[in-house]
Amino acid sequence: RRTCAPCEHRLLPPSCLLSRDIMQTSAKLNEEKAPGCADGCKSVITCWKPCLYSQPQIALAPLVKTQAACVTGVKEPQPLAYAPGTGRFVIGFCGSGTGHLTQSLAVLRMLQARGMTLAGIVFDTDATQKMVQETLEPLGVPLLQLPAIKLVDPKKGMVPTVVTLHSVITGVGKLRGMYPQLVSFFVDAKAEYIFNFWHTTLAFFLRSHPPPPGVRISNVAPQFALSSLDVRDLGFWEIVGKSTIDAMAALIAQTGPCLSLSARPQPNSLPPILEVPAAVTSFSSRLILCYFLAQPDAVRLERLLAQFSISGVEIHCFTTAPLTPPAGRPLALESHAKQRALFKHYFDRCTGIICSTGNETIWEAVCRGVPVLTVPTSGHPEQMMNARIHGRAFPASVRAVSRVRIEDVRWLVDFKPSEESIAESSALRERATTFDAEGARLLCGA
Repeated sequence: RRTCAPCEHRLLPPSCLLSRDIMQTSAKLNEEKAPGCADGCKSVITCWKPCLYSQPQIALAPLVKTQAACVTGVKEPQPLAYAPGTGRFVIGFCGSGTGHLTQSLAVLRMLQARGMTLAGIVFDTDATQKMVQETLEPLGVPLLQLPAIKLVDPKKGMVPTVVTLHSVITGVGKLRGMYPQLVSFFVDAKAEYIFNFWHTTLAFFLRSHPPPPGVRISNVAPQFALSSLDVRDLGFWEIVGKSTIDAMAALIAQTGPCLSLSARPQPNSLPPILEVPAAVTSFSSRLILCYFLAQPDAVRLERLLAQFSISGVEIHCFTTAPLTPPAGRPLALESHAKQRALFKHYFDRCTGIICSTGNETIWEAVCRGVPVLTVPTSGHPEQMMNARIHGRAFPASVRAVSRVRIEDVRWLVDFKPSEESIAESSALRERATTFDAEGARLLCGA
């Protein structure tokens, strides 16, 4: 162990603030006369936050930034050889949740409405069998499943960097054995466009096997918007998560332009991809709709409602499995297992939302004109950062808390639309309706 003189922290070499990239970043921030971080540091160079941010970056750099044969399995890039078919496209997405899938299906519908042809779908091993059978197979196109890279545990949040590193190494190892299958897939697809929704394994392949000239790759994900957050404003786990996400974003960016999804107009950003709901017309009948990724958050809310009675409001809570009634009393809310159709039924009637901090539900709630209480899953840095972004974008409509308090629930129940909240809702509704035009321009250059 050695001591890093500028930051006076004991670190394992070479993960030191004196790393060239981190020194250059810190020097740049100092040249810009940055005020220091939220913890009161007077100088960025002596702040622990850039140093912490560097740790996952350094660990993942050999795999993310190199084209070495030991990583890619090829001594130099081997371009794919095929003649692109006009208007043909391939979509790749990752994960078992509905986020990237919903976004990719929205793009699919928009492109097909313009006469373009879906030529194939690439997904990963996190996808459920139900998703494949009910959503992907009916599309009637070739499907290809690649190894998943583990960045996040759905219930526990961001996994340790060593787990991500191991996942990258094993995933890329399996991918190398699939190169002939992948080459055949893309040659047969003859795609003129490739749309990648945060599929990192697909990015590894496209980096070592770039498509022919004239083929356009577009990478789309809300995660690209997280790069706008200043490390100095974040907490410990947020910094670790941001560092890992930024490393994966850097890998994906090597294959083509990256487009974020943003509620506000930003360079290289698409409008939120969502079905714009009908605007709320009355708050006279109150219904609070809740969705939690982690069961403990729902249990805490239920106990608060049992302790502090709130009358005149209907509360429905969705979790992976229904809550178990405590001994001696019924549940203080209506508990449901997660199911999309029933959730939408109550969403169309709701006057407020309490949820873990993804994106689509919050955007849809603001479009509807109802308030949102965001409760990031403990230890889930991506959700914590999402909460910051949503709170800044919609200060009159969204309140971010780390734990549910009864005061926050009452704010939601007693909410009355203000000029500010109405303006936020109207602006987002207007931006969301521009997706087709903006999407075509940014994704296809049309």
